[in-house]
Amino acid sequence: MRDVKSADAEVRSAIPPAALVVKDIINSADLAAGTEELTTPAVLGGWLRSHGLVDTSPRLHEADLALVVAVREGLRQLLLVNAGHDPDTGVLDRCNAALRSTPLVVRFDATGRRALEAAEPRPVATAIATLLTAVDQARADGVWERLKVCARDECRWAYYDASRNRSGRWCSMTDCGNRVKMKRAYAARVGRTGE
Repeated sequence: MRDVKSADAEVRSAIPPAALVVKDIINSADLAAGTEELTTPAVLGGWLRSHGLVDTSPRLHEADLALVVAVREGLRQLLLVNAGHDPDTGVLDRCNAALRSTPLVVRFDATGRRALEAAEPRPVATAIATLLTAVDQARADGVWERLKVCARDECRWAYYDASRNRSGRWCSMTDCGNRVKMKRAYAARVGRTGE
């Protein structure tokens, strides 16, 4: 189990809301376990509503599901960059293509806060606008760089790096961090005995 600390309500409450929504959408697919929460358009609609990305459970289509998954995986690549790794540019290209198909506009509220809104009244466009506003807010709050994905290739779980110096590398030191360190130690032992 990864990122066990942010499953705790007290720890989750310490993560800024904008960062939390980005983290949660990325973790809707657990690459290590091979599970996917967003399995159908109906499930996606409920997920978007329960996470505050739309007001009501919308009626969505397969194309909407594909669009959200493309954006989610693009965001995963951006968090990989935050963790100091090179992104998969093909995944970023698919994300950018999905974003090109979702016209958004910038709006300001009475306090001067900037937000993205869907240019067309489509629920999936509203959800993506809200998600990208959360990305923008995380950047403005100075916490965007704290959002990372696990350095373990088989994992890539999104987590919030709450360490003082922002040097976290794994979603869980007791799971992924330990596995990586054990693998390195084994490779070093085998390398020394094979000489």
